Formats: sequence, structure tokens, C-alpha cells
Amino acid sequence: MPQPYRLAFGSCSHPALPQPLWPIISSRKPSAFIWGGDAIYADRYAGLNWTDVGLHHAEGGWMITFPPPSVHLDATPDVIRGWYERQLEVKGYRQFLEGFDVNMSDIDGVGVTEMVRSKPLIFGTIDDHDYGQNNGDFTYQFKKESNLAFIDFMYGEMSQDRKECSLQEADERDSSCGSNEEEDSSIHHKRSRSKLSDPMYQRSLEGKGVYGVQLFDFSRKINADDDNNVLGGGHWVPEVEAMVDPDVIDKVSTNDTIVSYSTTHSVAVFVLDVRSNKTPWPKGKQHLNNAAPGSSNSESIQVPALDFLGAEQWTWFQSALANSHARVNIIVSGLQVHTDRFPNDGNVVEEWSKFPESRDMLYDMILNSGVRSPLLISGDVHMSQFLRKDCIKSIDVQKLNNDKTKPHPPKRSLIEVTTSGMTHSWGTSFSSQPKHHTWPLWPYSYLVSRTFMTMCHFVCPWNEIIIRRLGQEEAMVGRGNGLAGKQYYLGLNFAELEFDFAREQDSISDSGAVTVRIFGKKEDEPPKLEARWTFDELSGATSLPGMKAKVQDFLSVGRGSSDWICVPYRGLPSNLHYYTAIAVQFVVFSSLFFLPYIVAIATYVVIRRQWRSKKITRR
Repeated sequence: MPQPYRLAFGSCSHPALPQPLWPIISSRKPSAFIWGGDAIYADRYAGLNWTDVGLHHAEGGWMITFPPPSVHLDATPDVIRGWYERQLEVKGYRQFLEGFDVNMSDIDGVGVTEMVRSKPLIFGTIDDHDYGQNNGDFTYQFKKESNLAFIDFMYGEMSQDRKECSLQEADERDSSCGSNEEEDSSIHHKRSRSKLSDPMYQRSLEGKGVYGVQLFDFSRKINADDDNNVLGGGHWVPEVEAMVDPDVIDKVSTNDTIVSYSTTHSVAVFVLDVRSNKTPWPKGKQHLNNAAPGSSNSESIQVPALDFLGAEQWTWFQSALANSHARVNIIVSGLQVHTDRFPNDGNVVEEWSKFPESRDMLYDMILNSGVRSPLLISGDVHMSQFLRKDCIKSIDVQKLNNDKTKPHPPKRSLIEVTTSGMTHSWGTSFSSQPKHHTWPLWPYSYLVSRTFMTMCHFVCPWNEIIIRRLGQEEAMVGRGNGLAGKQYYLGLNFAELEFDFAREQDSISDSGAVTVRIFGKKEDEPPKLEARWTFDELSGATSLPGMKAKVQDFLSVGRGSSDWICVPYRGLPSNLHYYTAIAVQFVVFSSLFFLPYIVAIATYVVIRRQWRSKKITRR
């Protein structure tokens, strides 16, 4: 039986903590592993800032800050590279990078027994902790050095020689450092992936950030002499052949952009950098309206003053989407997109909803682009969730509001898969600090983490989380063998996307489908979560049933400048539900936070009473 076509995704991995997931990832044989941010934790935790707790007035309304934001010390370039070096030395990760000798008959299903050395492609983007600054933004002084360090990590080049070379390139843009790499490639006459020709590397040299796109063609036959084979039977398409990255197209002398890959068996993976060009979070009354670098009105795209990507990355993303003819288009963000969590202070809980105009722009750009089968992947939050929002064009909502007799306008469902917590999670200990994963702090950290987040999923009105009810088609988590109920998992996890491009007999698979699985740390166990969506459902050609949102929900969140209005598929929560959940969160978190002090005081009181009782008895 041919090897399935798979990609793996993961985020939030601390090199100082155990990493039990890599053997499981290797056993699944994905064609690539895509980092969704926080591949390392370079910044240093320095405590909690209790002075920020309270109710603050900022431009646009009131802002509640609780729990207290953590204080972290920014990392220097040497510290960042040191942590990347340590991650590359992790045994399981190193073995995964080395790949496997694969029998070609296991890949293409033919009777050829030739062995092929196949390695997974490593790709991805950053979030704040591998960026080097907690809740980082464009003000970070080592932005360029951090970007270059991530590129070197992605290519496995963190040795001392490569470190000195990268610093020289960053300062002088001297390409001589890579001459040996180019000579070696020419000797073997192979089209190998080269850092020097990677447009993401070139953008990093210019301080623009680490965003990019890679394309996989699963229709090509495996060739033992082709270095573009990837683990599991996929085929990586070099940027100059894919012609998706706008910066590559700009450097090509010819206008010939003929598609050289399969448009029915291909997957494009876009990674966005939400740090290098991000506007700083508002702090109390000092609401920073500083635009990110490159976001002036002279650009072709005008971006919000409070933004994640910056105008140059927005322009790149819009063009890249237009250039993609892939059958599936995956967009990776270090931060969650669909969620809107309490508190509304980005210094405490980070997500796209804290800059709503920027998120609306992301929705518009994806849905207006016409790309097929878009799917969002996110990290950051130390748990896994399946999320869904339903989107309707603003003009259709207004028409329906003016004439109640009109039929319900067509909608687009946008699925987001969050996978986060490869070494620490809300089900183990949400903290990345190693001391919270050992005695004597681990039991308390485990209790607080699991209790609080389980309560949040039970109480909070998070209506974008998909609910699966077995046997009820309208629930529409997608088909699969996952657990029923709210689709979330608090343990250590990574995500796998398996693509079925074949036309099968049943109507579900006629257009092809993608199966999303969330795996835990036990190798012999089935996936913790599993869902399957057809390409037509992701593209909007077939509507996903189960929408509970009403027209009033769309009108409530609609903003005049947005082409699309997206709301949780189960509708907006009532104000009573929302504020009740906030009160419960506050009480539970405060109780858990002060639990050690309460236990210590109670123990002291009991011991003192017993001591006094014995003393009186002796008299």
C-alpha cells in the first residue's frame, strides 16, 4: 500500500524539557515538519508584574488586566543561538532530521525494491519566545539577528563556523560564506534546497521577517537521484519552479510563469511572521498607535495602525495567495486567529482578535484570494483545539437585514487547527520553566494547569470550538474517529495533516479530503482528536452544515471596511454568559493561585492549636 501523504505541525518546545513526541512523529513519516512558533524559549522569566493588574482606560475602551502579566528578560543573539544548538542536539529531533532509508515500493505502490534515503523538509516561522522577546514586536533590538538564527536552525547550521558566517552576512551581506555549499550542490548535479537561494533568508538579511511559502507536489514519481524527495513520498518543489513567492518571481527575467506542478495533488504552506513587524501592545492609557515598519500609506496596501504583519508582508501575502494554484493552501500563524479570549489585554493573552482590524484584513485576504481549500494552523496556547468560523460577505448581510424575506446568503466556513505544547501544556504544566516540571513544584503546577483550563472549556462561551456529537451530522466537526464533545486536548501534542487526493466511490471523498489528527505522547494510542474535511467543504463549493449563528450575530460584529464578516459557527454568546464566565475564571484562578498560601496558613493554624492543646493538657 502506498505511503500516505502527510505533513506534521508543532509548536512550543523547550530544549531543556523532555521531548517524547519525536519518535511518534518519525513513525508517521511526514513529508515535512512545520514549526508554528516557539521552537525554543530564549527569553528569561523574571516574575509577575502585579502593578499592571486592574482596570485601565485605553483608546477604544476599557481594558482589564488580570492575571498579572509575566516579566521576561530579552534574549541576546548568543543566547538564542545557544538554545537552537541545544534543540538540534536533542536525540529524537536529530534522528528525525536524518530521515530514513525508504523502500520505493512503500512509497509509490509499484514493485520496485530500490531504497531511497528520504529526509523531511523543515520549515516554519517564529513566535515570541524563539524571537527572543516575550510578547515581542518590531521594537526588539535584535530582530535581524533573531531572524537569521531561525533560518540557520531551520537548515541545521548552528555550528560555530556557521554562526560567525551568519553574523558576517548580517553585517556585510557577504555571500562568500555559502560558496562551499554551492560548489557541493553543483558537483552532485542535484537541485537541493539551499539557504542562500531561499527568499526567506534574503528577507531576513534585510530585516523584513521570517515569512515564506513552500510547495509540495504529491503527484511526481520518486526518483532515487533527486534530492527533492522528502520523507513519506512527497516531492518538494523549489521556489523557482513553484513560482508562488513574489520575491522569486520578481527576480526571474522571463515573464513565463507556467505552472510546473500538479494543481490537483499539491499543497502550499504559507508561514506568517507575527513578531518582526508587529505593533507593540497597548499599555494602559499609553495606547501606542505606532505603525509597524513599512506600513506607510505609500504602500500598495494600507494596513491598520495596530497590526501584526506590516505592509510589506501583507503585500507579499496577497501576491503569494494569488500566485498559488495548489489544491490545498495552509496558512500558519504563531498566534490563534479565530479566538477572542478574556482578558482583552494583549499583554496577558495574545491573539489576532486583540487587533481586530488586522484580523479582518486577514480574513478578507484569504477569502477574496480564491485559493482552494484554505486551512489555518496556529500555536502558542499550549493545547490543541479545532475551531470554526462561518463567514458571509458584508454586502449580503446588509441586504438580508434590509429584507427579511431574502434567503440566507451563502457562507464560507474557515477551519483553524491549533497545535501547541510539544514539551509543556495545560494538561501537564502550562509553564515553560523547567522548575515547574520537577518536584516539589510539579504537583501544584499540574493541578493549577489542568483544573483551570478544563474549567475554562466547560464554562467559557468559546463558541468557535467545534463540538462533535457522534451520529449527528449537523455537528460537522468533520468525519473521523476522534472523541465526541468539544474538540480540544490539553496534553502534549502535535498535528498531522493527511491528504487524500484520490477520487473514491463515496460522495464524501469525491473532491479529495484532508484528515487532521492530533497525537499525544503515547505511541500506541490512537489520535486524541481527528476530523476529516473535503476539499470542496474547505473551498466553499460545498457548505458545511451546523451553523447556529444568526443574522444579528453578523450585524453585531460587522465593520464597515471589511468585505467579509466572520463569527463563531455556534453564534455569539449572550452578555450574561460572557460576564458570568469572567467572574468564574477570576474566582477559580484566584483560588488556585493562592491555594499554597491558604494551605500553609491552615497547616500552621492546625499545628499551633494542637501544640497549645497539648501544652494545656500537660498543665
